[in-house]
Amino acid sequence: MSVLAAPPEAEPRNDAAAPSRPWGAVGIAVVALTLAAAVYWVAVWTSWGQIVDQYVLDAVRRSSAVAHVPYPVTVAVVTDVRVWFAAAVLVIVGSSLPTLTGRVRWGRSIATTATLLLFPLLIAVIARVLRDVVLIRPQLHDWILETSNSAPSGHAAAVTSCVVVLVAAAPKWLRPFVIALGGTWASVITFGLIADGWHRPSDIVISVLIVIGLGALLPDPYAATPAPRGAIALRALAWVFTVISSAILVGTSYPEPRQIMTAVGIAAVIGLALGTYRPLTVGRR
Repeated sequence: MSVLAAPPEAEPRNDAAAPSRPWGAVGIAVVALTLAAAVYWVAVWTSWGQIVDQYVLDAVRRSSAVAHVPYPVTVAVVTDVRVWFAAAVLVIVGSSLPTLTGRVRWGRSIATTATLLLFPLLIAVIARVLRDVVLIRPQLHDWILETSNSAPSGHAAAVTSCVVVLVAAAPKWLRPFVIALGGTWASVITFGLIADGWHRPSDIVISVLIVIGLGALLPDPYAATPAPRGAIALRALAWVFTVISSAILVGTSYPEPRQIMTAVGIAAVIGLALGTYRPLTVGRR
């Protein structure tokens, strides 16, 4: 009989239970919220900031659309119950897949899904309180007649929060595609807010940055899943797609160069914000 004992078998590694690194998402939150405060300060509290903001608003809304704007990319779709119902179904299905594959326990999955579903409602409340109670707008120029504060935009915050939860609920390999399509959708709709004279350009940017900052604190259903190869390149391509497709869609209804350039600027901001977005990966399964 051999006196050498067989070596003990190594315990299988459980990557899903390994602690995660939340600092990336926290860093995104801090940077995005800081930028939102900076945009508010420059666009609202400086003389030249108000001039630029008002000039872009007047240039975009001066000419009406020359062609019918498709309903799915109009401002009206933001309050369409069917859109939010479809988004809720996608969030529930997407965030539940890790549980069906055994990566995440049901309790954690339910809590994550509920958090994602409640996020747009929370954003709506925050946007309204900031706009109507917290933030103010000084009148620095007598010729600017619209003196009431309009930042952040509730509609822009709502549509961006919808895209953010869809990105968070999507598998990591699918997220660049959701960013491309969702970013285009949000960009065209938020451009319409300016074209219709509802909001200033800075209102849109502030709203997007607030949603991205707070959205980075959402739990990631796919925290245990490694990022696919080429994820950064795919997100860069998603940004390019968002900018180009937004310009094309806006240009079919608003052909003036100043309007198209504004749409490009809005799409560049939204595409970049979504491209850098990461939900929070913290805790264990």
